[in-house]
Amino acid sequence: MKMRMLCAVSAGLMMAASLGAAAPAPAAPAPIVATSLAVAAVAFQQYYPGPGIYCTTPNDCAPIAYSYEVYSDPELTNLIATGQDSCVGGIGGTVYVTSPQLPSGYEVKTPMYVCSGMGPYLPPEW
Repeated sequence: MKMRMLCAVSAGLMMAASLGAAAPAPAAPAPIVATSLAVAAVAFQQYYPGPGIYCTTPNDCAPIAYSYEVYSDPELTNLIATGQDSCVGGIGGTVYVTSPQLPSGYEVKTPMYVCSGMGPYLPPEW
């Protein structure tokens, strides 16, 4: 009986570990053939492959943490809520961002920092 329970617990832990594994890395962009150096430099410097992601190279991407201000009017005069993302995860694990629960309204979203496996950092070009 104890052996069966031990096997069931270890199988459950193995499955939980495999289900909690990191999401697949974003696909690398197709190679770009440039006819001039200026075009090649612009094509190489693709830091934002998608919303909320910052990449230093095609294989080194991390989520962006934002601060939020929510207004009740389109003129952005009546502030009703503020909040900011938090970095979760770290060394050896998946890093992701959690966002606060905010009321609906007119949202102003400002990037604060990048969440990496070594901790949050501010990119040099910000």
